[in-house]
Amino acid sequence: MNLHCIGNIAYWSTLVSKSELVLEIQHTFQKQSELSQYEIATANGRLQLSIPTQKSTRKGAYSDVKLDYSTNWQTEHWRSIENAYLKSPFYLYYGYKIEEVYKCEHETLVALNKALFDTILSCIKFNRPVTVNLSDAVYYTPTAPIHNKKYPQVYDTKIKFEENLSILDVLFNLGPETHDYLLSCLDN
Repeated sequence: MNLHCIGNIAYWSTLVSKSELVLEIQHTFQKQSELSQYEIATANGRLQLSIPTQKSTRKGAYSDVKLDYSTNWQTEHWRSIENAYLKSPFYLYYGYKIEEVYKCEHETLVALNKALFDTILSCIKFNRPVTVNLSDAVYYTPTAPIHNKKYPQVYDTKIKFEENLSILDVLFNLGPETHDYLLSCLDN
């Protein structure tokens, strides 16, 4: 599987179903993809957040793409996440862990994505081996969307259920039930 930026519900449902997981990072970077973007639910609906990257590094290997710190995007992203999920049932239990990743200045997009990935793995208690493949070149393949089962969302009294958001939505709304929920999505 490719290493995504946070990853959506379809991505994580596929991931948790595997007995052994190999993350692929030896492919060409794809702009405007799951490698640098994710979506959260806000009071106004879906919000897509994009990690800024240095333009000069975007045309090569995913593993070589450097982050752009010319703006304060980390604070902006974290404020968006905090505003969206502060009232969710499990934000208090997991929010500070995700925030720690945003406070660090990672040099490359892969380093940021791997730090977020490892933190989320820990939060959902995924206890299988994870290997990063550094030798084989692969093609980037986007995750096919799924129609995931409904679960309580922070703004479900104001807006309709939003499908296939980032894993943060499930984590902050379902907490320790996240792993089981992700497995149940494959039953659809």
